[in-house]
Amino acid sequence: MRVVLSILCLELFLHASSLQELIDVSQKNRTVASASHVVASKEKAYESSKSGYLPTLDLLGTYQNTYDETPTLAQNSLRAQASLKYVIYDGGKKESVYGQLESTVASSKKSVEAIKNSISLDVARLYFEYLSLEADKTATLQEIEQLKAELKRVQLFYESGSVTKDEVAKIDSRTKSALVALQESELESQKILHTLEYYTTQKVSSVQKGSLVHLPQEETTLLRAEIQALEDEASSVLFSAKALKSQNNPTLYFEDTLSYTDYYFDQKPLNSSLVDTQNIATLNVAWNIFDFGSRTQAYESKFQEYLSKKSSIEHEKHKADVDYRLAKKSLEIATAKVEAANATLEAASSTYELIKFKYQNGTIDNVAYLLALSEKYDASRGYERAMNDLEIKKAELIYYSGKDIKEFL
Repeated sequence: MRVVLSILCLELFLHASSLQELIDVSQKNRTVASASHVVASKEKAYESSKSGYLPTLDLLGTYQNTYDETPTLAQNSLRAQASLKYVIYDGGKKESVYGQLESTVASSKKSVEAIKNSISLDVARLYFEYLSLEADKTATLQEIEQLKAELKRVQLFYESGSVTKDEVAKIDSRTKSALVALQESELESQKILHTLEYYTTQKVSSVQKGSLVHLPQEETTLLRAEIQALEDEASSVLFSAKALKSQNNPTLYFEDTLSYTDYYFDQKPLNSSLVDTQNIATLNVAWNIFDFGSRTQAYESKFQEYLSKKSSIEHEKHKADVDYRLAKKSLEIATAKVEAANATLEAASSTYELIKFKYQNGTIDNVAYLLALSEKYDASRGYERAMNDLEIKKAELIYYSGKDIKEFL
């Protein structure tokens, strides 16, 4: 019984989903999962790099056989050795490597945020476009019902000889055109549902009405996540350049080797200076002072890459500012369109009622009636589309302001 209920609930969810549910499911799709794996990969690389700077301990075992034995070289010997190595100072490379990997991790995380918010915007557009198409279908169905009723009425008058054949043909033609428009709207609706299925990786049969986008109370802008990701990426390149430059500095490292050897002489020497157990500790300095400018040129190459990324970021920031201002202006226009569409709908509805009364009383022909009927339902469709377009413009403004759309549903 519980299994049956679970299946029924699942089917209900798949057949009618709110905007919040569609976005939640979409943000768990394979694209986001792939980007999340990249983050995990970068974090592992960072942890691996940190471990690489810890002291290393190597164990070595050796068996040696000598053809000609000497007083200092046994015919057979077994040797066990343990070596400890620790880099005390690597010229500042460690800090640069850490900074590079930390920036890479941060960039990957911001990329995931950017992908999620971009998906939210795409799904919001699809959701409200679907509602507009549903409103189109509703208005068209109402128009078809009235046209069919009127067609039935004029056919009776045609049979009695009160109206001409062309009047019946005009209404019949308009009815068939409306049926074609209905099929076209249904096709577009199905296309949107298939696109939503691509985002959610689940079958979506319809969506729930009623979801709205609420504008932030404060009109502020943030740096979009994708631009933050670019900044972190640029920082990673800069740290990489510094790591190359640090190779011009000396490296200081400590080594300690403990060894134990068993000597198996065929003829044991009377007096041997061989030592079974030995420990050797060394403090080493390595400094490559000349390489024909190879490291310097590598640094300059990487630094130029950093400057290139910085220029691209400044361009993206300027573009983001333009996008935000355009989104803000688009929202103002969309708001005005709603008011205009509402006024048009009220006027068209009033005009239709008047024309319908006159037409049914025979004072005007069906041309004026069909025109008024068409204008009424065009105005109805226009008003619903303007309302849904307003919600899309709200979502776009939130997106271009650098905020998370999900927080304002």
